[in-house]
Amino acid sequence: MLHKKVTVVIPTYNRAHLIKDAVESVLNQTYQDFELIVIDDGSTDNTREVLAVYKDKLTYIYQDNQGRSAARNHGIKLAQGEYIAFLDSDDVWFPDKLERQVPILESAPPDVVLVHGYKCIVDKNLQPIPGWELKLRRLYAQAEKGEETYESYLRFACIFTSTILVRKTAIIEIGCYDISIPALQDLDLYLRLLLKGYNFAFISEPPLMKYRWHENNTAPRSSNYGYVQVYEKHLTECLKLGDSMRIAKA
Repeated sequence: MLHKKVTVVIPTYNRAHLIKDAVESVLNQTYQDFELIVIDDGSTDNTREVLAVYKDKLTYIYQDNQGRSAARNHGIKLAQGEYIAFLDSDDVWFPDKLERQVPILESAPPDVVLVHGYKCIVDKNLQPIPGWELKLRRLYAQAEKGEETYESYLRFACIFTSTILVRKTAIIEIGCYDISIPALQDLDLYLRLLLKGYNFAFISEPPLMKYRWHENNTAPRSSNYGYVQVYEKHLTECLKLGDSMRIAKA
């Protein structure tokens, strides 16, 4: 069987009430050269039953609960695609997400390993929450200017996992997600890619995905602790490289 160009990985945990929207948004992509892998990270609800109707359209893998990053790493290990896209199980892609991204990596130089873009913030019913448009443009200003660097990401990073498409070779080279960090493993991943000398590409508006705002989003306290751990890790990494000034400049 011929391998697909893209592997889409959806990690999920007890989101039987939301997972169908995520899966449907992948299956309805205008770009269809992909495989879809759902990693169920130990759900105790009826996620398996909800996904049973898609048995011919996706690969369903159940694992004991180990956390979202471990689930993503499991998906990466199974991936056969040249590129990997991640979608959180409470988020939804716009139909042309992959169609807009794949040609960018196809034509980009080898050092450009990731492409990402805007998100749209929606409520639990996937209806846009007004007032975010200007805020998001300000957040993405750095990416719009092509100024995404290791130092700038240490100061502030505006990149969301459900918007990225990344070369599988690059993400495997740096060791995938660090499951020892309890939060912001995605920020650590992007920093390690940039520290390796890789570059990112950015797609301007319209957005690539809908970010669902609900009561179970990552808590600020968890994020703050994650920042501390990520920064401590990268101080150590830069010291090993004899390049501590990169941390100091940031």
